[in-house]
Amino acid sequence: MEKRWQGWLAGALVVACIAVAGFMWRGSASETTGQVARVPLQDVPRPAAPTLRPPMQGVSAASVPASVLAAAANQSLSAHVANLLASHDPHDAYAAYMLVSRCAAFNRQHDLEVEDSTPGAGRGLNADERRTMTRMCGAMTERERLARLDYLATAVKAGVPGAAWMYAAEGPFGDPSALTTRPDDPLVREWKAQAASQLDAAAETGDTTALMLWGMQKLGGSALTDRRPEQGYGYLAAVGLIGAELAPPGDTSPQMFAEGRGLLAALATQLTPAQRAAAMTEARRIAAAAKARRERDHNKSGVMPAA
Repeated sequence: MEKRWQGWLAGALVVACIAVAGFMWRGSASETTGQVARVPLQDVPRPAAPTLRPPMQGVSAASVPASVLAAAANQSLSAHVANLLASHDPHDAYAAYMLVSRCAAFNRQHDLEVEDSTPGAGRGLNADERRTMTRMCGAMTERERLARLDYLATAVKAGVPGAAWMYAAEGPFGDPSALTTRPDDPLVREWKAQAASQLDAAAETGDTTALMLWGMQKLGGSALTDRRPEQGYGYLAAVGLIGAELAPPGDTSPQMFAEGRGLLAALATQLTPAQRAAAMTEARRIAAAAKARRERDHNKSGVMPAA
């Protein structure tokens, strides 16, 4: 029975991730566009929720907006990265991380998924785009590739939404296989503790990527966390509460994580009433803190950021 439940849960989580990914992508992209408008590479969005891979195997499937390909025709990768880093804005450091990561993926695969307009509706590169990516990424050095982890660390330290999950997905020092090949290595164990701590901290701020994907990890356990279904339920419920605040009229995707509906209705059967009540108390606390953070940021900048 337990194995059947775990199998159903894994499938349901993938469906839930797909259902909400478009909503999360829109919020993330709108926030970042405002952050990096000062630099030539204006359209490097923060990532949508990464593809779920059990338990922590690498980063999401690489994709790139078509507008980035147009910008790439005019500058080299090193010039793009230098322009982003010159702002000393951790959001731009995260954009630099994503750009280098996509170049690294292109150099490995000689292709990328292109997002033309609708999140989640991708296609492969055409011949002109492949030449553009080859021109921008082909000369990337190993030092430039490894430096992406420094840009990511800057973003994580500053609490940039999504960065803590990408740090965890990269694996120890950029090698996710180390979690299974060297689990007892003191450096790997230290990295695991740091990654888990960063994800907990990000979830507490209302980072919806961390809440959703770290919550999924908590439900079933993973290489980074023991199984903690009550906490995982609370994290996913917080996604629903935050999503309900941010979703445009008619967007029903956050209902997947609404209390008593969709995925949470099924997950609730695995918890006692007291556990559910405690989890919802935590979810409401996290959602309230996230709303307060958005309002503070709005008062400072005049632009209401996404979660």
